[in-house]
Amino acid sequence: MLRFLALMMLVLPAGAAGAASFDCARASTADETAICADPLLSDLDSLLGRSYAEAKIGGFDDVRTLARDFLADRTACRGRRACLISTYLAVLDQLHDRGASQPVPRRLTADLIAAGAAPDTGQLPQTVGACVSTRVDAVHPRLGDGGPIRDSDYDSGTGIEFGNGGYQVSYDREKALITSRPGDPVTMCLVAIPHRCPPGDDRGRFYTVTNQRTHATWTLADSQHLCGGA
Repeated sequence: MLRFLALMMLVLPAGAAGAASFDCARASTADETAICADPLLSDLDSLLGRSYAEAKIGGFDDVRTLARDFLADRTACRGRRACLISTYLAVLDQLHDRGASQPVPRRLTADLIAAGAAPDTGQLPQTVGACVSTRVDAVHPRLGDGGPIRDSDYDSGTGIEFGNGGYQVSYDREKALITSRPGDPVTMCLVAIPHRCPPGDDRGRFYTVTNQRTHATWTLADSQHLCGGA
């Protein structure tokens, strides 16, 4: 019952105590306390309520599941700012894909990078909110036979590879990826780990990447299918 009430509170207007979509006077958990004390997080929480309401109208079957998973992820952050920013960034991006009119605020990625640090470890970030520095290795169409790339080949989708072994893919023609070049320095932040994955199947992690040369930012998964898919 409490989980259901928390889910419904996402679509309520902002309360008087701060801009968050819950009553800050009753904040009792580490994530709620952090949100109420941080103007950026509080604004994001209110934006999430509006985005959730818009996405529900679109009729997507998984909107409520996204909200439940978000609440679980937010609680798991235990007040860590980089983790909370990542969690909001990921769910707002997913709701925008499902019909919410407001895209993810552009300044959000800069705040995430500042909060999450970005060392060049040569590895992928492992925890939500963690950021690392790496470089673009290759950009290519999602489908292809290894031959010369034509511009029209990107109509099937776009893939990008990174020096730390990371990979992202989209079924769409992604301008931000296509204009990236091998060797471009980028900052990569882990913003979402899928739920209910079969053992050993970790596909579907979402990363937000900023190209430091072009200043373009995108959020994409590391696989064409989420865990448990084809």
